[in-house]
Amino acid sequence: MNVFIERLDASIDEEWFRFLSPLQRSCLDQIPVTDPNQEASILIWGVKIHKETAKFGEVKCGVLVGKVINSSVDNESSLVLCVVSIVFVTPKVASVLGPLLLQHVVEFALDEGLAGVQIGCPQKGQYGDFVRQLIASDGSWSKKPGKVVVRLSNIQRVGPLLTRLEKAVERKKGSAQWVIEPYDPRDMERWKDRISFSKAHQLGVPWDPDDDSYDWEPSLLYSRVLKSQGEIIGWLMCHFLSEDTLRYGKLWVDPGWEQSGAPLAMLCDVMRSAHFQATSSTKEGQAVGYPIPYGCFISHPTNYNLHRLMTSKFKLVCDSWTELENYFRYFTK
Repeated sequence: MNVFIERLDASIDEEWFRFLSPLQRSCLDQIPVTDPNQEASILIWGVKIHKETAKFGEVKCGVLVGKVINSSVDNESSLVLCVVSIVFVTPKVASVLGPLLLQHVVEFALDEGLAGVQIGCPQKGQYGDFVRQLIASDGSWSKKPGKVVVRLSNIQRVGPLLTRLEKAVERKKGSAQWVIEPYDPRDMERWKDRISFSKAHQLGVPWDPDDDSYDWEPSLLYSRVLKSQGEIIGWLMCHFLSEDTLRYGKLWVDPGWEQSGAPLAMLCDVMRSAHFQATSSTKEGQAVGYPIPYGCFISHPTNYNLHRLMTSKFKLVCDSWTELENYFRYFTK
């Protein structure tokens, strides 16, 4: 039996395609498989075995999907290869070929001059166990806390919470001098000014169309802008993870506005319009949101304000609360 590992391009056939999730498939439609030295590039490797019998022949048995991202290495911004997923046809095949595939990708990243390799996985579950088994024999991997992914769909649980949050917003707002407006990308000059201001003053940076690191674009219908006296002071940029799942993405208000009720007001406005319109919808016998069935937060514990909001308000009503952890292998210079 011979094992072959190859880099795949965007025009992968259906036999390879079956190893990808629906979200990964949609991402490939938007982001080309490109240069390994360019941020946001998607890179894919396939593993196949060849048996010298007519009965088996060539068998495609696994895929690794990676993405080049910017990461802080020794207090410097450097490009690293983030392993998005590793999937095999069976657990037995994964245990045999997984280490070979990961080592191949690590050597590729080193040869390309990247600063290292990162793998994220859930703290619990089979995939997390598989990743930890992959790196267990190599002491050069280090662990750091990862993001928290929160999924919402049960409107019978989320609905009463949303109503309470809306009432809290009304009490807090009082005579606050802020207004919420739809996101209008046509006002690009104002957004460019705000991006420059944010970078100069080390404040939150809104979605930047000139930043190639983004693999998503804001939903015009489900994003909001916070203004005071005509100036942008905050935003909630939401985007679709899939056709039926909306992520509440970049949430920010400038210092001094955190307790004004504005952050919750933007979130409530989006959730009400995205999931609580008059028409009812069900999936698998459960009432879900309409027109968008599912909502999602993705946050890092270092984003203290958003993480506190998720923990205090949404943990008790969510469908799932998945804590991730990241493993890093940095190359010495």
